[in-house]
Amino acid sequence: MKKVLNLTTVLLLVFSLVLLAACGGSGSSAPSSQAADSSSPASAGGDAEAPDEGDGEGTGAGVGKRIALITTIGGLGDGAIGDACYHGILAAQEVLGFEMDYSEPMSAPDYESLIIEYAESGDYDLIFLAGNDGLDPVNAVGGDYPDQKFVVYDISADGNEQYVSEFFAKNEIGFMAGVFAALLEEQGEVTIAGETTTFETTGKIGLMIGNEVPSTVNALTGAAAGIHYINPDYEYLYGIVGDWKDQAKNKELALSIYDQGAHFIFQNAGGGALGIIAAAQERGQFFIGYDTDQTEWAPELVVGSSRKANDATILRVLETFCTTGQLPWGVAEENNASNGGIMFTYNPDLEVSSEMQAIMDQVFDDLKTGKITSPNTWEEVEAFTDVLER
Repeated sequence: MKKVLNLTTVLLLVFSLVLLAACGGSGSSAPSSQAADSSSPASAGGDAEAPDEGDGEGTGAGVGKRIALITTIGGLGDGAIGDACYHGILAAQEVLGFEMDYSEPMSAPDYESLIIEYAESGDYDLIFLAGNDGLDPVNAVGGDYPDQKFVVYDISADGNEQYVSEFFAKNEIGFMAGVFAALLEEQGEVTIAGETTTFETTGKIGLMIGNEVPSTVNALTGAAAGIHYINPDYEYLYGIVGDWKDQAKNKELALSIYDQGAHFIFQNAGGGALGIIAAAQERGQFFIGYDTDQTEWAPELVVGSSRKANDATILRVLETFCTTGQLPWGVAEENNASNGGIMFTYNPDLEVSSEMQAIMDQVFDDLKTGKITSPNTWEEVEAFTDVLER
């Protein structure tokens, strides 16, 4: 079976340390433009988001508790895990009634300083660290505050009794995206809001990542396997940007991938993915979202989003903590298809055939039951031989 890895131009990482630390802000109520994501899933993965919040008065389990959030480096507005944590905690606050403050670090030193500031105050029952940006800082300075507890979110890390880490089966998230992209490529057309775009099938699908590190690359190894699962002769054009924020570099690399014949790009590119959207708009091609529902970035070009069920996961964690005062400290908890931790949503205006819907549902069920095991490394991708029986 044929598999081609076409590694496009790798762009060098540019380090930019912004010395101005973001100041903390009250998160007890969100601006109307930053309301919590309560959209219901449109397709495979079932109803995995947070439950109905009722009248907004909350259960009271968190009344009297105070929680701090430190966002990903660069602050809010990434349209990815940083925003997802913020909105998920706000949604949980409505249910549980705790107080919440947040800060937006602009550099790694900022992150350490904010952990120190929050921990030294002694005012916070729990400090929530968004994304893998928080892991090194909490390991560096958290031990100076042994009574402080943390949640390290979206990265697997165990063995430290000061925190629980919540991570996601990114390989499964990617697999769903790869299957979806290959099905659309095979179809040769996309219809959104009644407008049909037809294209010549090339069998080439773009995959892009900000930085290729073990905790993030498996979203794209999963996608590569998902593409193979639909058609072993399809190629993936793989690009490494070298930066999680730089939209210009993302756009440049995405344009290269589109120009090589790809009609779809799936990415794990952080806030830099807005550059891919710009490239998609320039070339009239398509984009598959990651982490959150990114349809709003370009409703005419974002065909779907392969997602973490952030609201439901954050509510589960914070409800347990507010109710019991405890979490499984020192443990890395995986959120996956089997426990409702991942999902896939279509652009609500996308026309999806019954056949495609059935395949997406079956793939999700097979991931859930373990019939399909999605690769976590490129070596496992090369060894992956499963193909959809039709």
